[in-house]
Amino acid sequence: MCGVKCITFALWINILSVITDKNDFKVELTPRMPVNHVGADLELTCRVNACPVNVTFQWRVLLDNFHGGISKNEQTVSRLLIRNITVKHNIALVCKATCEGNSRENTSYIKVFSFPQDPVLGKIKSLIANQTQTLNCTVHNVYPVERIKIEWLRGDETLHVDDTGFPSDSVQSYSSVFNYTPSVWDLGKNISCKATLNITEIGLEKTRNSNAEYGPGTITLSNNNHSVKLGEHLEITCHADGNPKPTILWWKEETEPAQNKSQNEKLIINNASWSQAGWYRCDARNAVGSQQMRVKVIVLGPPNIPKIQLSHTGDPKEGENITILCSSDDGSAGLTLYRQSQSAVSRALNESAVLLNIPSVQITDGGIYICEAKNGVGTERSTINITVEAQVKLVKKPDLPVAILPVAILPAVGSVSLLTIAGLLIRYCRNKARTNSGDITLS
Repeated sequence: MCGVKCITFALWINILSVITDKNDFKVELTPRMPVNHVGADLELTCRVNACPVNVTFQWRVLLDNFHGGISKNEQTVSRLLIRNITVKHNIALVCKATCEGNSRENTSYIKVFSFPQDPVLGKIKSLIANQTQTLNCTVHNVYPVERIKIEWLRGDETLHVDDTGFPSDSVQSYSSVFNYTPSVWDLGKNISCKATLNITEIGLEKTRNSNAEYGPGTITLSNNNHSVKLGEHLEITCHADGNPKPTILWWKEETEPAQNKSQNEKLIINNASWSQAGWYRCDARNAVGSQQMRVKVIVLGPPNIPKIQLSHTGDPKEGENITILCSSDDGSAGLTLYRQSQSAVSRALNESAVLLNIPSVQITDGGIYICEAKNGVGTERSTINITVEAQVKLVKKPDLPVAILPVAILPAVGSVSLLTIAGLLIRYCRNKARTNSGDITLS
């Protein structure tokens, strides 16, 4: 009964279906929310389904027709290529498709950012404990600059956080300046600048980190005891804070040419001798700068035998001024100059000599004098025996007459007997009488 009617109804259903499909065609636009770095390229694809004929496409910005891209259409597909994206492409881009007089459109929301390189830190001459340094960290060519955050770190510890907070519509550079006072607990830890660009509404977070380069700063030594006994072993390790890691060299001063004494940052002295005592220099350097520390190494042992000298070449005479000098080439020994069995005043000239000055020396000043060198390990002595000569006084006696000679010599012969004296007087008188008788003239 419904043969013709049913067929007619089915035909109308098919016609309405075709018409409905043409009117309800869809536009797919990919990607819908692209995020691109400044300078990159972006390709958008606009595709139409349920349209059996060629489609007309139009690309435009919501506010105007500028987008700077090149489009290419292929029946039901259109591709738009935007090269070298700039911040001007931070836009909403619309693809409009027309099929047999009916139009549909879809929108892609483009987000642009710029964060091309790691932060740049100025080189620091040195970081020394308890000395304030001004540090500078710059992030170049960033967008949007108000979304950048800079953190200063020492090791894993955050020292300072800097948020910009100033919006801008262009690519810019931003610098963070931080006054930093390191402590001794910071030694050996890198100081770094961490920059984070965070655009939360599109789920973008990018972080870049750079370590600061700084020259050697605080120098520390592993051993505070710089003394070594004669023949024993001494090691001192020198460490300097710096980045890149400083090269450590030990040098002994007062040598020509200077001699490198380091072994893996250590000063090593084996079988210590007197010649190894003296000043050493720890030299720390890297590409940024250098730092030095001086260390005095003391070799302990019995002191060298001291020298004792008298200012005269021979024995001094009474009344002369004399000086006794006590000296040593061992600067670590204490010197004392004294007379044996008696304390004597000595005056220090310097660390290696003392002297004793005796004005108008007397015979009683003669004797043995001792020069003593003493340290914590032992004692050495030298002696000198000084003899003082008596001063001889010559007295001139007047000539005596012959006639009174017996009387004059009488006191000098107190030990001769009276008989001997009487005999001498008789002999003297007889000789005198003979002499007188020879001189008589007879008339």
